[in-house]
Formats: sequence, structure tokens, C-alpha cells
Amino acid sequence: MDAMDVLTAQQMRDADRHTIEEAGVPARVLMENAGRAVADIVAESGTGGRRILILCGRGGNGGDGLVALRALAARGLRGTAVLLADPERLTGETKANYETAMQLALHVVPCPDEATWEWALRQTGPDGLAAPRPGVIVDAILGTGSSGPLRGLAARVIADLDHVGRFRDAVRIAVDIPTGLSADTGTAPDLCFRADLTVALAAPKICHFVYPASAACGEIRVAEIGIPRVWLNAGTAGVRTNDERRVAPFFPARAPGVHKGQLGRLLLVAGSRRMPGAAALAAQGALSAGVGLLTVAGPADGLTELPPEAMRLPLPASGEGEMSLDGVPEIARFAGDAIALGPGLGSGEETKEAVRRIVLTTSLPLVLDADGLNAWAERASRLAQRPGLALTPHPGEAARLLGLTSAEVQEDRLRAARRLARETEAAVALKGPGTLIADPRGAVFVNRSGGPELAAGGSGDVLTGVVGALLARRLAPLEALSASVFLHGLAGGEARKSSGEDAVTASGVAAHLGRAVHRLRREVSP
Repeated sequence: MDAMDVLTAQQMRDADRHTIEEAGVPARVLMENAGRAVADIVAESGTGGRRILILCGRGGNGGDGLVALRALAARGLRGTAVLLADPERLTGETKANYETAMQLALHVVPCPDEATWEWALRQTGPDGLAAPRPGVIVDAILGTGSSGPLRGLAARVIADLDHVGRFRDAVRIAVDIPTGLSADTGTAPDLCFRADLTVALAAPKICHFVYPASAACGEIRVAEIGIPRVWLNAGTAGVRTNDERRVAPFFPARAPGVHKGQLGRLLLVAGSRRMPGAAALAAQGALSAGVGLLTVAGPADGLTELPPEAMRLPLPASGEGEMSLDGVPEIARFAGDAIALGPGLGSGEETKEAVRRIVLTTSLPLVLDADGLNAWAERASRLAQRPGLALTPHPGEAARLLGLTSAEVQEDRLRAARRLARETEAAVALKGPGTLIADPRGAVFVNRSGGPELAAGGSGDVLTGVVGALLARRLAPLEALSASVFLHGLAGGEARKSSGEDAVTASGVAAHLGRAVHRLRREVSP
């Protein structure tokens, strides 16, 4: 089964249109299905007997909220819909659902402007919001039509939700898109609805999974509303999730009679006098991911902490205890399947030049990380000369490659990942919350494993070893990154279960890789 498609606002509008025009499903049916799905999730969230407050805009998102109000009332749950629009200006299905709510005497409070909203905030009567305190707040204000910073009444309402005390302890649920976010990016303005849970209608959108916007979406629940799956397609250059269903086939069980040579020969170039641990952690990652034969090359002082299963290839060192240019010919003679280059090499100018020569004079598939990436600061386009590359930058390393600041990378991670993959013609994993795995042709996969427990020194070194092991086992760079990033995150989750989030170490992640592989293999078992 394919990974989940993650749609843009336009793709979602096209899917709606196809369903209405070609499948003959009325727009009101889609709105009815959406509102009822929201009501189901609101009811499941538990209101504690307190009021449900539904904030409705004048468009389709507001119509979904009005349907949810009616569906909740049918369950015996009391709710108030605040209509942030003039009822006379409603159109289409939203107007029809407002009129139905009025006929059923449901509690709808029109607040078409800031003055009316301010008045409602002060009132304790039937049309007031001062009491009782809501147990759930549903954001059905703007939806996928939103773009740009909030203005006017919407901005005032969202700001008050954060600053008025009676709203602060309510469960927050967004309908499709938290107000203030754009469906199509991972950017997150300071002023936006910050949800505990977002009900993604028909399919997830980019902001649901791409950080930092994803942090404002909370848990994502995808609700089926009657749009055929055939029209919920992100396209070949779109965004999809990187999950168990996608990566499990990359981890087949070993065949009877297999030998170590068939499981890949990896050369790991890593370590220095100052950072022998980086080589050790990357080696642990490669071995625990199942590489058949591992050779670790670097200055002798950087190879002191290697696991016993790793073969050593000491290289000439510079005066600083880093790899020198004299070691490059030895690496070029390596007869194996893949190279992993970068962890703990150091930042001396001679070492950087050695890295650049290794990259440009070898032809084996190669993963480049850490100091291996920093050697190409503001030279990213030169990497396009070298086929078979996988890059694993964190935001700081990506910033140096692109000539940006880390803040600029983090502000729009999707754009940065796509640009780096395009300029280097390499597969790129931009690490961080929801690691983005980008292909030079524009496709991006959002990783769905791992969490804050991976924020541990050396965790990236372990990942480099895993990527190297999978490259050595003949996976293409994009596949190797996708499989490695997901496996690494899964192992982090297993380590968290074992020792608790704060006690997870990089070596602990490496130690749980085998359990993570076993879990993935169960995913594809008949």
C-alpha cells in the first residue's frame, strides 16, 4: 500500500470539484459528511459536561461547523456556534445549514464584527461567551482558503482565544486547517489557532505534517467525507508520508544460505583525535542495520572506540589529528558497495579538501553527513557533478550549504529541502521534527516516526551508519534515506519505551535498531 498523499489546497479543491461534477455527489452531502465527522471526534474528545464552542466563518469551513453543531445536538451535547459573519451574506451550503440551525432553534450567536465579539465576551446571558467556560473549542473559521497573515475579526478572535482566561483550558479542535496556517507550507505565524487535534477532511494537507506548522495542528485525524481516493492524489512531485507501509518492503527477511558478502560492504570514513565517538556511533548504526562487512577508515586516534566487528583502516593524519590528503588514494582503492563520509572528521582546511576529493573521485553510492557536508558550505551546486549521493543535513548544515541562516531554513523547511535536492541533484533528508526526504525531481516524503528523544548527541552519526548500510545493500539513495530515517525514528521510540525520553542516548538508539527492523518485517508478513 502506498504512502498517504498530502495535498495542497488546490489539489483538494480539484478533488472536491471532480466529486461534485463527475461523481454527482452534491456539495451539501460532502459538507454534511464533514460536519458529522467533526462532531464524532468532538464527542470522542470528552467535553466533561461543559459547553462546546464552535467558531464558524462564512465559507465552507463555517458550514462544516454548523453541521457539527446540529450533529452534536442530536447526541444531546450542548453547543454554541459563534458565526463570525453577517448571516445575510452567507451563501450556498453554509447559508442552508445556518437556516436549518435556526429552524431547529440551535444556539447560534452572530458576531459579524469586532464590536459584537467584544460585547459577547462580556455577556453571561444566552448570547454571551463570558460563562459558562467551554470544555471544547472548535475552529471552523477559515479552512484551506486561508493565506497570508490574519486580519480584522479573525485576528482578534484568535488572539483572544490565547489571552482570555476562560478559553485557556479548553480542548482545541481545528476543522481541516487551524486558522492562520496556510495549507501549502510548513510555516507558522505567531498568530494562529493552536490545536490539540486537527480533523483533516478527506486527506491531510502539507501544514499538518511539515514543521513548524505541524506543531500548531496537534494530533491529525483524517476523516472520510465521500471523495473517491482516485482524486486524492498528490502527483509525482507532490508530498507523501514516509511511514511503515512505505518502508517495510525495504527490509525483507534474510534468505536461507545468505552470506555476509551479500549483505553489503561499507566503507565508513569518520572520526578524528577529538571525536572518536562519532566513528564508533556510526559504526554501531551500520552494524545494527545489518551491513555484512564494515571497514572504518580515519586517523588512528579516531578509531579507538570502534566495536569489535568493525575492521580498521588507519589513514595518515594532519597535525590536528584529522584525516589528511594523503589518505585519499587509500579510500579511492576501496572495493566495496558504498561509502559513508563525515561523522567526526573535523573542520580543518586539509580535511575539507580531502572530503571534496573523495566525493568527486569515487563512484560508489555515498552518504554525506556532518563534517562531510560542511566541506561543501556554499558549494552545494558542485555536488551535482556526483551521482549516487544521499545527504543528511540538520538545519544548520543545510543553511551552510544553501547560504542561508538556520532560521530561514526552519521557517520554510519544505522549500529548503526541495531547493537543496534540486541544486545538488541528490536525495536529501533534512533532519528535524518530521524529517523531510526530498528527491531532485520535487517529490518529498514526510517522516512519521521518532520524536524529541532523538535530540541526543551522536544520534545523527547513528543515522549515517544506517544509511550507509542500506546503500551497501543496493538500495537507491532516496529509498535508503526513506528506510533509514524511518527505522532510526522507530528505534528511538523503542529506546524511549525502554528507558524514558530523557535517558535515550545515541548508542541506545543503535541498540534498538534490530527490534525496529523486526517490527517492520511484521508489517509485511502475510
